[in-house]
Amino acid sequence: MLMEDMSPTDSAQASDLAKTERSPRQEEKWQKRENTLLDNVQFIIDDVGYAHFNMDRLVRASDVSKGTVYNHFTSKEDCLAALCCRGMEELKDMFLRAQAFDGKPREKALAIHYAYRLHMKLHPVMSSALVTARTAAFVEKTSPQRSATIRRNDEALFAIAFEVIDAAVQAGDLDITEDLDATVITFLTWSTSYGINMLEDTGFEHTISDLLEEKNIALIGANVLMDGIGMKPLSKEWDYRATWQRIAEEVFPEESQRALL
Repeated sequence: MLMEDMSPTDSAQASDLAKTERSPRQEEKWQKRENTLLDNVQFIIDDVGYAHFNMDRLVRASDVSKGTVYNHFTSKEDCLAALCCRGMEELKDMFLRAQAFDGKPREKALAIHYAYRLHMKLHPVMSSALVTARTAAFVEKTSPQRSATIRRNDEALFAIAFEVIDAAVQAGDLDITEDLDATVITFLTWSTSYGINMLEDTGFEHTISDLLEEKNIALIGANVLMDGIGMKPLSKEWDYRATWQRIAEEVFPEESQRALL
């Protein structure tokens, strides 16, 4: 059977088997080609939108055969999941840099919020993919290996954010309760930041969007959340606008300039 004649599932199984047989040099070549294919995926989705993206478009945009494309991605959904994985890896690096910010625990938590805001500004397609690739219809058509990678990245991202919240608890800057423990607070921090930034960038209603553009809604939302759970210093006691600016200049100077933040 020719590789071009294989089904997506057959191609994925063949790819897994081949991976165990590839030399380090061959593996490097494989990863390089997959990154190039992902660049093409992102370009196509940026150009025509995900609804009009398909595997044939990817084949036409790539200097490889259809069988080779299916060796890397089992379906258009698997392509989006791979794009999601790429975005999560970049976000993980940004979270680690935010965690290393020289500041109080709440300032480090604010740096996590900033990282989310920045990542969405720089990579709107990948940020949308983070939600879309989790829906049941997509998961069913995503390779098990890619799904496992998404889960591992989820765990890594959550662990970094949890460590920041736990540091505030250990420093005495945040009291936890049975219902509002560090895990719950980490989830609230993550989901609130994602929701605010995603909704703001959709332009869901022009009048509201125009009004929001006049305010730093990401910073306001972070302060409302952290004041609400009692994380110290409270916003009335600390200049978090100055902290936000420090994060931009000290942690993400080049990216912030590109994103106009």
